[in-house]
Amino acid sequence: MRSSLPLKHWLVLANGVGIIDRDYYNNPDNEGHIYFQLINLSPRDILLKKGDKIGQGIFLYYGTVSGDIPIKSERTGGFGSTSK
Repeated sequence: MRSSLPLKHWLVLANGVGIIDRDYYNNPDNEGHIYFQLINLSPRDILLKKGDKIGQGIFLYYGTVSGDIPIKSERTGGFGSTSK
């Protein structure tokens, strides 16, 4: 979330931070779209228009350890812990 969002629009992220798992891309359930779950703290409705900047990201290296055995499970959709 952008730091100006609460000040300008009274909106905050529901969980404070969002983490996108490495297997999120190329998932037929979400087509790679990134969603923001926001809470409106304003007493009125907030209108976000196409092109409004509401988020920013940090990309981190995803490393593995030697001898790591990946779990062979298929993602079935959902958000966060519900995606198993």
